[in-house]
Amino acid sequence: MKCIQCNGLESNKESGLCDSCEQKELRKINGLLYLPALGLISGCTLGLFDLYTYIDAVVSYFRKTGFISYYAMGAVAFLLAGYVISLGASWFFFRRKSGIRKIMVINYVIRLLSALYLTVLPILWFQAPFDSYGMRALTGAAVGVLVWIPYFLFSKRIDTVFCK
Repeated sequence: MKCIQCNGLESNKESGLCDSCEQKELRKINGLLYLPALGLISGCTLGLFDLYTYIDAVVSYFRKTGFISYYAMGAVAFLLAGYVISLGASWFFFRRKSGIRKIMVINYVIRLLSALYLTVLPILWFQAPFDSYGMRALTGAAVGVLVWIPYFLFSKRIDTVFCK
């Protein structure tokens, strides 16, 4: 039986692809890797929106009071760092660079620290209510740290797709 993709060589029984087409297929971003890719894309688009919205709120508060708190400066720093790391991680991910493990671990740790800073500190310091936005941020960050960091560190698929 011939390969179902190139119609040239003898195919393997399990996949229907020849050895060279099977190697090409293994190097593609597909399967579970769609989920971190979706997270990176949403992190880049929504991160920019969140950064703009928060900076706009800080600037309007500064115009009214003439004061910017250390908390607000820290929040802007976390949002900016998260956005820059998301851009870098996206570049490494979609260009299939070999340093993807390190930058994805940094990305997920920054997301967790940012979520903790933006949700837990206002609850502790300012008695802010715990809303659905905070719950989503903490849940997403926890999933990133508990699921995706071990996946990127220990998965053989990462070696196949990202390391040449």
